[in-house]
Amino acid sequence: MARRAAEDRPITVGIVGAGYVARGLVHLLDRLPGFRPALVVNRTVERGIAAFADAGTGAADVVVANDERTLREAFARGRPIVTQDADLAIALEGVDVLVEATGTLDYGGTVMLAALQAGRNVVSINAEVDATIGWLLHVAAAAHGAIYTICDGDQPGVQMRTLDRVQHMAFDVLAAVNCKRHLDVHQSVAASAPYAARDNTSIAVTVSAGDGTKMNIEQAVVANLSGLPPDCRGMHGVPTVLERALPDVLDTISREGVVEYTLGGDFGAGVFVIGRAPEPGIVRTPLRFFKLGDGPEYLVFSPYTLVHFEMPRSIAEVVLDGAPLWAPGARPVADVVAIAKRDLAAGDALDGIGGDTCYGQIDTIDGARGLLPVAFAEHAHVTQPVAADEPIALDSVEIDTDAPIVALRQLQQDLLSS
Repeated sequence: MARRAAEDRPITVGIVGAGYVARGLVHLLDRLPGFRPALVVNRTVERGIAAFADAGTGAADVVVANDERTLREAFARGRPIVTQDADLAIALEGVDVLVEATGTLDYGGTVMLAALQAGRNVVSINAEVDATIGWLLHVAAAAHGAIYTICDGDQPGVQMRTLDRVQHMAFDVLAAVNCKRHLDVHQSVAASAPYAARDNTSIAVTVSAGDGTKMNIEQAVVANLSGLPPDCRGMHGVPTVLERALPDVLDTISREGVVEYTLGGDFGAGVFVIGRAPEPGIVRTPLRFFKLGDGPEYLVFSPYTLVHFEMPRSIAEVVLDGAPLWAPGARPVADVVAIAKRDLAAGDALDGIGGDTCYGQIDTIDGARGLLPVAFAEHAHVTQPVAADEPIALDSVEIDTDAPIVALRQLQQDLLSS
């Protein structure tokens, strides 16, 4: 990156979205040598301009471009650009990477697939889309000479980096673990409003974090990339602290090689991977000296996830190394199903991820069969009563099959079946 900066050949980045993560990323890339945050794609122009303003760019210096000629001229002059038209951004020659940071299912999934089909590299922090159609996006990237990847900074990316470290020590992976501080599967929109205001996040994100949907989605991303399934629907959620986490997790899971999470404790926003040394007698002495423990099982802890502060590494690897952070080796092994948050009656409209009607729990592909993917919940109406805390069956709802994320998931299923 230092050489790219010295040669005035920065990696040019288009950011889709202008929310919490996107604005932080624009600010960071503007200050890192070798990067250029070239444009922001956002349906609200004012929010896109504000993203550049946070980086110190005056509103008068930002070009709002919703036609091809204006966009190209502004890009050639090195002017920061805001556009409402994702198709224009995808077609713009010279953008090295598009970063999807909206967190939306319909829009995010549609934009990413279109970009990959146009041969554009995509870095995503949209775990919701990846858990639903990540396999499809990797297939599309390979078919069109592009790269699709999740990114550093979010829990799935940090877990995959930690998994990589453990595997490269020749350990057998026993569990990839997300560390969650609190969980209330019935957390409501009303109760979440003060926390959203405090943290400057959306209410939907606050609810999905509190009720565990987001964490279950993150673990589904890890499961489908690594091939490690959940041990049971929703995983166990092991109450523990770092000092006791290794035996507590191993005593809880019923099989080896799974995704899991801890609850409470002193982990902060960290993640960890438990591995087993296949030849413990040979490695025990040096690993004890290196303060990793007595084995033969070892816990490798990554104590934080810093979101947009870590994303530039993924962007750089895509351009400089031509590689994703990780790619799936086989078919998906997990999905996230919708669970009723309260008693649901015929005629109720589900309000999707981060709402008051349902929460999401990871399950194996076989266990999820016949159940409503939580990604579809914003496009479903209840046709038969569902009791609180029961999974919502597909035959208990009517789904808008024309909704983009539903159609994209069907496309993935068709490819998997072919």
